[in-house]
Amino acid sequence: MKNFIATIALICTLVMAAGVDAQESRKTTGSRVRTAKASAPPRVASSKDMHISQASYAQVVEGEVIHEGVVHEGVVHEGIVDSGCGSDCGGSCGTEIGAYCGTCATPRGFCICFPSHGWVQTEYLSWYPSGMRVPALVTTSPAGTARAQAGVLGQTGTSVLYGADEDVLDGERGGFRIRFGWWLSSFPCWGIEGEYTGLGAETESFFQQSTGDPIIARPFFNALTASQDSELVAFPAVVSGSIGVDVTSEFDGAAFRFRRQLCSSEGCCFSNLACKTVPWSSRLDATIGYRFWELDESIRIREQLQMLTTTQPGSFDITDRFETRNQFNGTELGFIWQGRRGWWSLEALMRVAVGNVHQTVTIGGNSTIVDNGVTSSFNNGFLAQRTNSGTFDRDQFTMIPEFGVTLGYQLTQRLRGTIGYSAIYWGNVVRPGDQIDLDLNPNLLAPEVTPFAGPLRPQFDFVETDYLVQGLSFGADFRW
Repeated sequence: MKNFIATIALICTLVMAAGVDAQESRKTTGSRVRTAKASAPPRVASSKDMHISQASYAQVVEGEVIHEGVVHEGVVHEGIVDSGCGSDCGGSCGTEIGAYCGTCATPRGFCICFPSHGWVQTEYLSWYPSGMRVPALVTTSPAGTARAQAGVLGQTGTSVLYGADEDVLDGERGGFRIRFGWWLSSFPCWGIEGEYTGLGAETESFFQQSTGDPIIARPFFNALTASQDSELVAFPAVVSGSIGVDVTSEFDGAAFRFRRQLCSSEGCCFSNLACKTVPWSSRLDATIGYRFWELDESIRIREQLQMLTTTQPGSFDITDRFETRNQFNGTELGFIWQGRRGWWSLEALMRVAVGNVHQTVTIGGNSTIVDNGVTSSFNNGFLAQRTNSGTFDRDQFTMIPEFGVTLGYQLTQRLRGTIGYSAIYWGNVVRPGDQIDLDLNPNLLAPEVTPFAGPLRPQFDFVETDYLVQGLSFGADFRW
């Protein structure tokens, strides 16, 4: 609204300078007309005028209706340009910044003082990430199953209690996103923006224990016999025990970018909904900057066994750990379109980040065995053996596109409520479930058979997949 007031003040000044009679009646359709005094200089609206309540649909200067509609918010067709930044900026700030495409290099008026003309947006995220693939880790069989077939995949009656290539951690996850920035006083139509996005760490846990009924087992492919096999966790009169699986996932990211207005336009239109003439505006911005994303995930499997046979007494505490970390660093390019009509606004963005993802996989295990009162510790578990344990890392080139659309409604002169949708696709990531190799040479189990014989399995190979996170956001932004 302030842009209209300042423009009218400028027109009045030019008219008087050209010697035009300022007292001539002006015709305005649908507005009340006031005759200006030739001897009185045009008055630029004060800050009090600029902050008129949104409850009014008319901005009045010296008793004259200037424009019917609601006050815009922000800067560059988003709202009011500050009326007095001070001497440090050099000049009046009463006119808009780059009203038309391509005029940003020589704006009709420009003044932005830090921290004026800034914005901050906070959002609650209700997002759904891609689930993590997990192989069959825990199985069971009905009572009466022979020991050799208990928990073995492919045998009649065997069912999977956890895993079986199913996706885990694919439900709704809460988080937040904050964006903040401001327009630069020394570079017309340029701004800077920061962003942080975080989804809280999500954990899924599975736990099962038994004294032998029901049967519990850990399936694997026996590399010695080239057939499916299992390790018993609970079986009648043989072993009792428990097994737990904990899966975690955490996703967050940050960005710093420059924002450049490419073009904009504005005007007035009649709103059938409001039955009034309301302002509309449209603008297109480009962004370029730095983008960081990180995805940390892990799977931890722990079993505790107590032997029930008198010929093989003892207890076992066995743990496997599979951890992955994906860290992306790259350049981000994007476009943001914003449209406003009265109280409502719509924003659409499309960005793509191009750069390097550093993949890290850590596999480890440990076993504690108590045999006849003697405790022994080993640096291997069940699926984490010396053949695949360690930390492995590498760098991969990738691209991460992002799409978003946000609907907003002006709640106050500077506060807007928003609801939006976002989607981020990340290729070339490593996830812990994909790094588990179920091929196992039983001779590697602690204590390892000496002399060792048979294939070196399990083994490690980088297995890549993709990661998609999408969902709704609910928030508000404040502009000053």
